[in-house]
Amino acid sequence: MRFGTRRTVLVALALATAAVLVQPAFLRQDTRPPGFRADVLVVGGSPAGVAAALAAARQGMVVVLVESRPFLGTVMTGAMLNMVDVSRGPNRENLIQGIFLEIYREIGGITFDPRRVRTILRNKVEAEPGIVSLLGIEYTEPIIVEGRARGAWVRLPDQATAPIHAAVTVDATDDGDLAAAAGVPFACGRESSGLDRRAMPATLMYRVAGVDWPEIVRYAQAYRRGRQPSGAFNGYAWGFREAMRGYHPADTRLSAHDLNIGKLPDGTVLINSLQIHDVNGTDPASRADGYARAAQEIPNKVSYLRANAPGFAGARLVEMAPELYIRETRHLAGLYRLTGKDILDRVRFWDRIGAASYPIDLHQYVKGEQYPYRPARREYTIPLRSLITAKVDGLFVASRAFSATFQAAASARVIPTTMAMGEGVGVAAAVAVARGVTPHQLAQRQDLVREVQQRLLRAGARIDY
Repeated sequence: MRFGTRRTVLVALALATAAVLVQPAFLRQDTRPPGFRADVLVVGGSPAGVAAALAAARQGMVVVLVESRPFLGTVMTGAMLNMVDVSRGPNRENLIQGIFLEIYREIGGITFDPRRVRTILRNKVEAEPGIVSLLGIEYTEPIIVEGRARGAWVRLPDQATAPIHAAVTVDATDDGDLAAAAGVPFACGRESSGLDRRAMPATLMYRVAGVDWPEIVRYAQAYRRGRQPSGAFNGYAWGFREAMRGYHPADTRLSAHDLNIGKLPDGTVLINSLQIHDVNGTDPASRADGYARAAQEIPNKVSYLRANAPGFAGARLVEMAPELYIRETRHLAGLYRLTGKDILDRVRFWDRIGAASYPIDLHQYVKGEQYPYRPARREYTIPLRSLITAKVDGLFVASRAFSATFQAAASARVIPTTMAMGEGVGVAAAVAVARGVTPHQLAQRQDLVREVQQRLLRAGARIDY
């Protein structure tokens, strides 16, 4: 069925989340119609998914946003990664603007409180006319008609399933789950290297109280020069290579990384450091095993920090994140595959929808490996074609699983860049719906790609450097 107006849609779907006590008519088993149509379906409440939903709705689309968790934000909130890896332009300005910069300012900048971000993102989405967010609702499978994605089936709180039909679907899951289920080809981890299918290590974030923040900053700034520099800026401190040199986990599948420390408003800090090797982020059992191994080790690491790291003498463990921070899983096949050479060459693509400059940040696939790239920033652009799936039409992708080599993805996987992807595909989806074309057809028409770019610029996004 097709609801005639946005008001009708929003009335029919208002409060449609797993947490509500009264289900709207379209979700109730006794009255549910055989299907619902939206202009744009966004599957995945990742930061990129939030950006895609906001962007499409602001272009006049009726958007349904589906997320299996009861909150939005995934890596920012579930994994509690509270440090934003910003891209800087030639004059040190924020290279990624638009919706990312809007949210960046609201959450407080380069570090933030993950629990507060849950509220900010939810309020942001709920305040936007045209978006219906279905939180705690799991998507079960894509709807594919004649090789084209037409939406997805979802599992409702009563365990029944229902279809959500859409003119265009955006896969904003962190791992490209919907696209992979639809039959889009993909590579796993560094598979294209011919070495193996390993992914970069995962990390379990943990929160520590009782730190001496001024001492942490003094130490970080004292070591700001050298081959492995430390530093501190606006509640974020990094480095501590010398202090961490003597730490060796008993579990051989764990390794120590430099400390990345994000300060919270209450004076506690979240730490990104412990690396968990050989985790398959698409396998729940592998994630659970990696989490258990890291959780067993973290108390030992906090004890080590108390004895060896300046500013940590009074540190005590407060909590661990509820889920792992996964850096890499699938790399989907798109109409174009972004490469490491594209980044090194600072390519300006004709169909660019965003720009970035975060370094190619490859972590050790196997414990003891050397990093092959220097941590140098190079401005480059994201082509729209790398966000449109090959083989299956009707799908855009906005996540670290977009079409890229593992080297290029090591730069583009970070939150600001994926949010730029999300805004880009949200606007592209709106143009596709408005002009009655599929994503594949859109990518073949330079006039429509220019329209996407012009709409992005008018919305405040930046697509070049």
